[in-house]
Parts: sequence; structure tokens; C-alpha cells
Amino acid sequence: MTNPAFHALMYADPRPGETPTATRVAADILRQLVHRVAEAGRLRTGVDEATEMLHATACGVTLALIRTPPPQRDPALSTRSREAMLATLVTDSAAARATSRADRPVRHAVALRAALDTLTTDLTTAERTLLAEWLDRITHTTP
Repeated sequence: MTNPAFHALMYADPRPGETPTATRVAADILRQLVHRVAEAGRLRTGVDEATEMLHATACGVTLALIRTPPPQRDPALSTRSREAMLATLVTDSAAARATSRADRPVRHAVALRAALDTLTTDLTTAERTLLAEWLDRITHTTP
């Protein structure tokens, strides 16, 4: 935790409808990274949901650590939280391997949805919209 004041400035005083530029930039970077995981077929849920979950977890853990006096901080809290999120969201974690057969169709739907905007096919706008809606429904059925 090199700059706790910077993190607190970006995230500690949220107001509906107001998002600081630095917060938006950080969120965009995180979403791009999660999108790449989805394109690789390794994400178990939709990009938006996974991004929100990761962001919420990271912010919560960081603020909790900032609030805790240094001698009482659990240095492994961040690592344990990260690993729990990865086990939930990414297919090649140890926990995910146990259920990989069951969630394989969802992973494929997530990967196709992530790549849908870049596909060069003869789908009409209506067909793309319908396919996107179906894929979004499939990706929201994960546990």
C-alpha cells in the first residue's frame, strides 16, 4: 500500500452520478483486462459482472486495509480475496477445475459474447442484437 491517500481520494467518498476521471480510467483498464480473459474462453461469467466483482472486492479490501492500523493488518487478506475471486471467475483456478465440465457451455458463450463486436460475419444488426441477448442470458446463469 504505497499511496493509501490516493486510493482514498479515488474511492472513499463515492457519490451517485459522480465518477472521478482517474476512477473511470482505472475501471476501463480493468474491463479491458477482463475482456481479454473472456476472449480466451477462461471467464465463467459475463465481462461486466466479472469486472464489477473484481472492482468491488479490490476496493473493499484496500479500504479495509487502509482503515486497519498497520500492526493489526492481515498481510494475506489481499491475496486470499484475490484468489477467492479468481476461483469464482476464472476457469483454470483449482476450484474451477472441479466444475469445468458443467460450466464449459457458459465459458464458450462468454468468449463468443466478448468477440461478437469484432466478428466479421454476414449477420444483420438485428441478428447480432438477438445473439448478444441470448449470450448475455446464458452468461448470467452461472452460480
